[in-house]
Amino acid sequence: MAFSEPENGITRDDLVQRVALMETMIAEGRQSTARFGWLFVLWGIVDLAGLTWQRRTQSNWVWPITIASGFLLQFIIFKLRHGREVGRSTNLKARSVSAVWSMMGLAATLYSFTAIFSHDTWQVSYFAAILMLVGLAHATSAMILNWGAQALFAAIWWAGGVATFFLPRDYDMTLAVVEMVLGMIGFGLYAMWLERQRSTAQVEHHA
Repeated sequence: MAFSEPENGITRDDLVQRVALMETMIAEGRQSTARFGWLFVLWGIVDLAGLTWQRRTQSNWVWPITIASGFLLQFIIFKLRHGREVGRSTNLKARSVSAVWSMMGLAATLYSFTAIFSHDTWQVSYFAAILMLVGLAHATSAMILNWGAQALFAAIWWAGGVATFFLPRDYDMTLAVVEMVLGMIGFGLYAMWLERQRSTAQVEHHA
């Protein structure tokens, strides 16, 4: 029997083409994430700046100002780095990952602002929920892109969220710094490294 003989209306060639398409979409999705690795580094640095500022003052305006400044820097850097690429089409997986992170950012921002102005940030669950939210975004992206490395970073965030309930409150700041350095900046640098490797390979290929 020929390999191209239909089975339930789908031929072997069709299946091979679909698998190849899925692999291509996954690779493009990872590349899209890697291209925006600087975003993770930026927000890691912004959050570390906010944590440092918070240690010096207990003002409710620390995080609103810090987050607003982060969005402003993100907008400026995005225009400088990717402004010319706005409007380019991306595949479904890349759009899905972008939607996951956009909605996570929106949810975390609304959650943080509400907790700050209702004076509920002292609760252990507040800090743990933020770590869990970021970990959820990483884990969802990792499943969409079948990316084991990103799943590892999701585990780092979730481990921090769980640890929050068991560590003394005196360690909250230390835990936050560790999560920002490893989970946020670490992933961003890893993604940027992957993008640099890809760009170098493309240059060598066309040389």
